[in-house]
Amino acid sequence: MKKQIIILIGLKGSGKTYVGSLLQEKLNIKFFRVENVWLSLKSERLTNEYILEGFGLVEREIDKLLLNKNRIIIESTGTTDYFSTFINKLETKYDLKIVKIQTSPELCLQRIKSRDSSNHVPISDDIVKKINQDALKINLKYDLIIDNEKSTDNKILEDIQKVLF
Repeated sequence: MKKQIIILIGLKGSGKTYVGSLLQEKLNIKFFRVENVWLSLKSERLTNEYILEGFGLVEREIDKLLLNKNRIIIESTGTTDYFSTFINKLETKYDLKIVKIQTSPELCLQRIKSRDSSNHVPISDDIVKKINQDALKINLKYDLIIDNEKSTDNKILEDIQKVLF
């Protein structure tokens, strides 16, 4: 049986980190906060080199984590051109479950403006809007869609357990 990666996909501010942390706390599944890798690169621009380096680091960290675990959770907006290549590479090694975290762009922007920005990649509101516009266009084969405006924590946990396990 292949080891499993649950990928939370959604707009910036949709609640991917919240849901990942909830699943780690309640279901004891390691949540690998991918944004920490991007923060460690300390780049001011979203260049192709930066993106390739970041995805390479993320993939290596996933491989390390799954040496000792059967399942992990990661998060992404899925909006870079390299994302589909990244997913395809992971699919050759692991069982992927893709979960869409759905939230309105307006609420996402409100959340971003009110959160602690020290543990997020610093970007302007205009770039957030652009990323979120791109994220709205993503059409993947989702194993589950979570409405993070209306779902309770218990409903999220129940849906995840029904669909993914």
